[in-house]
Amino acid sequence: MNPKRFFGELQRRNVYRVLAAYCVVGWLLIQIATQVFPFFEIPNWVIRMVILLFVVGLPVAFLLAWAYEFTPEGLKRTSDVDPTGSIAHRRGRALDFMIIGVLLLVLGFLVFQRFVPLRASSVTNVPEKSIAVLPFIDLSEQKDQKYFSDGVTEQILTALTNIHGLFVVARTSAFAFKHKSEDVREIGRLLHVRNVLEGSVSRGPDKVRVDVRLIDVANGYQLWSQSYDSSEQDFLSIQNEVAQKVASALQIKLQLSETKQLAKAPTTDTQAYDLYLQGRYFLNQRTTDSIQKGLALFEQAVAKDPSFAQGHTGIADSYILLGKIGAITPKVAATKGWTEVSAALAIDENLAEGLISRGILLTDFEWNWPAGEADYRKALELNPNSASAHLWYARNLAEIGRFDEALQEAAAAQKLDPLSTITRVTSARILWIAGRYDNAIEQCRGAIALEPSFAAVFSALGQALALKGQFPEAIEAAKRYVELSDQTGWAKLELAYAYAAAGQKVEADSIVQEVTARPGEFSPYDMGTVCAASHDYPGAFRWLDQALEQRSVDVVWIRVDPRLENIRSDARFNQAVGRLTPRR
Repeated sequence: MNPKRFFGELQRRNVYRVLAAYCVVGWLLIQIATQVFPFFEIPNWVIRMVILLFVVGLPVAFLLAWAYEFTPEGLKRTSDVDPTGSIAHRRGRALDFMIIGVLLLVLGFLVFQRFVPLRASSVTNVPEKSIAVLPFIDLSEQKDQKYFSDGVTEQILTALTNIHGLFVVARTSAFAFKHKSEDVREIGRLLHVRNVLEGSVSRGPDKVRVDVRLIDVANGYQLWSQSYDSSEQDFLSIQNEVAQKVASALQIKLQLSETKQLAKAPTTDTQAYDLYLQGRYFLNQRTTDSIQKGLALFEQAVAKDPSFAQGHTGIADSYILLGKIGAITPKVAATKGWTEVSAALAIDENLAEGLISRGILLTDFEWNWPAGEADYRKALELNPNSASAHLWYARNLAEIGRFDEALQEAAAAQKLDPLSTITRVTSARILWIAGRYDNAIEQCRGAIALEPSFAAVFSALGQALALKGQFPEAIEAAKRYVELSDQTGWAKLELAYAYAAAGQKVEADSIVQEVTARPGEFSPYDMGTVCAASHDYPGAFRWLDQALEQRSVDVVWIRVDPRLENIRSDARFNQAVGRLTPRR
């Protein structure tokens, strides 16, 4: 075949024009699908199907353009049309006009895509320099590196939180999208951020591959992407390098102190770091068994590298949480926690995580609120993106009656971690202690919408409803709390309080008798609130004295707890509050 004649025939039959029109229209349809489908919650596989059909249809369009021609009598095979009577030239002119028209539509779409999202962002006050780090995908062959991919994500997120001028969504909210396929633009809307960092991790023998992509959620465009192939040893520096590259892509100029901080590797021992990542994975599950597993892994990490400050903080956090949930006594939790926090801060005095842990020990275990406040404030100076620091500081302020400041800190935590149920529950607790019961109930309803089986939210809801006088609803919420808490004595006492507040003394007394038959499996402070609601004032003070003697983690609320309102004027109450003196 003569090539010149062949290409000439392609031109005569309008094949070029048909393919050009097909590509332009197809591209426009794909863009519309990727922009519009997510808003109607159409699954992503439909968008992929549109793209696949476009690719498959390209050779089909070529064959149809070659083999058929439009005539006044309709569609005919080109071989059956007399060349002298062909109207292909006129049809080609029509295709030219159509292509020009579609290109104008494309141009208008690009202008709309470029400028409208930016205006929308300014309207909703989305911070320009804001980011969410989505859970990285485990692409390892055995799919057994889930803890490792989660750990990489969390460490990159932690590195980013240390950059001033960058708003970073907290881990809890970012990890809410794990194993989900939401479009990044929808994620940006829900988390109130302008950028999303996503990626994958593949780990093999002595090798790690990390792929990272920074996406502008306003238009779906990649701002920066990179792949890292490294040995296990080199990998320790990748996470901080990613943080620096993100800052550069978002045009954030790092301070000298931030550059130095990002240049530091948490440890030089890769095995210690791997154990630490496994420990964080278990600690984040927040059950007694998982915390104890995490504790054991942190201890192994520190044994390999005693200068691993974050490893010491992990041990301290494990003991603090075990003390908070009653798995160990407050005295044991404080003693063990202090040893590890002191070790961590001796290694790195500017470790924000260590300052937060020490703040918790100072306030909830040592009753030294001024010293705890100083640690929380310093942690926030070092890391203003720490939702944890804002939340614990909010509790500190609420425990001493500074409710307005406490609610401001809780709001800051919720902005950083909008999908966190524990953040909402803490806010609800502060609200009902401050007497704002309707607002507390609203926060609880929001938390239930996020996580219907989260036990703590029903605790806060039941207490708020009881204090508001909605006793049937309070009892039902407390029953749900007991059910979700595996029938523990701590949870049953909250149901007893709801019954006592409702005047149902028989039901309350029955629960109290059941719970007190198992010493050590309930909070003496909660027992004091039940007695106060039942107007058993001698019993209330007897249990509160025991809570103070044992340094119960709940007794820190004694000065502000509205459940104790009817004994507040008693002289014995002031004597009890006077015993809240620092131990250290």
